[in-house]
Amino acid sequence: MALLEIEHVTKDFGGLEALHDVSMSVDRGEIVSLIGPNGAGKTTLFNCITGTMPPSAGRITFEGRSLVDLAPYEIAARGVKRTFQHIRLFDQMTVLENVMVGNDHQGRTGIFSALLRPPWVSREERTNRRKSIEVLSLFGERLLPRLDQQARMLSYANRRRVEIARALVSGPKLLLFDEPTAGMNPHETQGIVDLIRLIRDRGHAILVIEHKMKVVMTVSDRIVVLDHGEKIAEGPPQAIARNQEVINAYMGKRRAGID
Repeated sequence: MALLEIEHVTKDFGGLEALHDVSMSVDRGEIVSLIGPNGAGKTTLFNCITGTMPPSAGRITFEGRSLVDLAPYEIAARGVKRTFQHIRLFDQMTVLENVMVGNDHQGRTGIFSALLRPPWVSREERTNRRKSIEVLSLFGERLLPRLDQQARMLSYANRRRVEIARALVSGPKLLLFDEPTAGMNPHETQGIVDLIRLIRDRGHAILVIEHKMKVVMTVSDRIVVLDHGEKIAEGPPQAIARNQEVINAYMGKRRAGID
């Protein structure tokens, strides 16, 4: 059984279909890239999976259980986390605090316990802090020396790394990355590619939207291609690179860009 199963998903907005009858899956320990031109429906599919935009029709199951009609926090609690195309950090909070937020839903602390501060609240905070630092250690000198630095002071690439760390800290089974290398130079991009592989090697499945074809061809176990809300191709990188329908719809005549 696939970890994530998407079956015949359609999403329409007042008669305009952003997705039409899309089916795909993600297996455990697999990196699947979701590609397609702007407006193909990639982020809409992410929104359907994570509960911010329920599908109009179709089924989405995770570990055999339906995700449809669940709230985003309920889906996150089941082990599905995401990043966003446009980075969403708390700019006035530190790097460490931003990452700790990603694990808050697993704790018991609420408004009254945070005010009264029983002993278990401090224990919970220490555990969260330790787990967050362990995740940040994956980023080495990029983030560890900046634990107490406000997020607004970080470079673009490091802000992206903090968002990935926040998604990773609770130990999700499936991570959804929306254009993780956008705006990065080749050196920074390679660092994210290496990080994605490391995350997969730690046992996480990954579904990634990415426009840089060298990244897609390098990191993917399998590629799913959307065009105008429909799936037009699926397969390993070598097969997608030779698929004429993909070349026409997505890259035009720039065949060399995916070799």
